[in-house]
Amino acid sequence: MAGNSDRPSRPPTHEALWPKDLFEKGIGWVIVARFKSAGQRIEAGVFLVDVFCLGVKWAAYESCDRQDYLDRIRGHYESEFPMVAVEPECARKLVEQAAAYAQGLGFAPHLDYKKAARVFGGLHAEQCAQHFTFGCEGRPFYCRGPKETEEQARRIVWQLEQRCGRGKYDYLVALGIAENIGRAFE
Repeated sequence: MAGNSDRPSRPPTHEALWPKDLFEKGIGWVIVARFKSAGQRIEAGVFLVDVFCLGVKWAAYESCDRQDYLDRIRGHYESEFPMVAVEPECARKLVEQAAAYAQGLGFAPHLDYKKAARVFGGLHAEQCAQHFTFGCEGRPFYCRGPKETEEQARRIVWQLEQRCGRGKYDYLVALGIAENIGRAFE
């Protein structure tokens, strides 16, 4: 019987990237690409993952040709953020566990999460040996994003108060400032 080394190696079915400083910053883009049609067609899931609190804040699914994926999706994120290649199974595990962590706090993943998660087909999260810890220093930590309104920020902090209890979470929310800055640059 022939051993594994005698089999021709198959091309990869997936690739994945995430920021090298994801767990220091607490938020970043995770890209999972699934290669179809001998690698000429790509299905890409792009996830904005908040590992400190909100889980999958944004998600998108793209189906495109290989060059479009390399230029427009992968190329864009690699040029804008310090991305590193990771095992695709670990990217699936991270995204799913971040979504579960946030759901435990009462926050649902982005509306397009299920559609974007199509790219996980064929990946088995249990094959990833990495262990991920969510929150910041053992507690949920919410930091208001630039596109979140003051009202959204207040609702998120209220939800944390309800779910975690007073003093068992942290947050950083600038009120009234982000809207004025945003208008100045429009």
